[in-house]
Amino acid sequence: MLNLRSSLPTSSGRTTARGAIVAGIAVTLGLVLAGCTDSAPEPKPTPTATEQAEAGITDIQDTPGSGEGLEGALADAEVKTCELAGDHWEVEGTVTNSSEAAASYRIYVSLLTEGGDTRSLTQVDVDPIDAGESADWKTSVDVQDEALDCVLRVERYAS
Repeated sequence: MLNLRSSLPTSSGRTTARGAIVAGIAVTLGLVLAGCTDSAPEPKPTPTATEQAEAGITDIQDTPGSGEGLEGALADAEVKTCELAGDHWEVEGTVTNSSEAAASYRIYVSLLTEGGDTRSLTQVDVDPIDAGESADWKTSVDVQDEALDCVLRVERYAS
């Protein structure tokens, strides 16, 4: 029969048991403390806005694209003036009817920041003009932001 008992004296067996307990506690503490440390790098702070931008102005009577029988006609319109004039923007232009019949126009003027944020959306209606004829249009927008771009959406409607 195989004897699995150690032939070491009893006092030596107690020392071995104590060493195993101490080693077990040391390993457990090491694992617990390692679990408490964060190995991920510290997040870098990102800048935040200290103040919010003032809401833009929307002055439209009709939702863009909602008119019956509209045709896109951006090529028919030209912006002649788009400038800050004191406390407001002056936007003026001309529309030329390129269709073969009389048509009215609905022009949406957007003032955009360099980043593409819309500061205003204004609707300008142009009464019917004959085929091949031109008409002037203009609007004033109460926005004081500097360095804005004028962008148009032009809708043509047969009269």
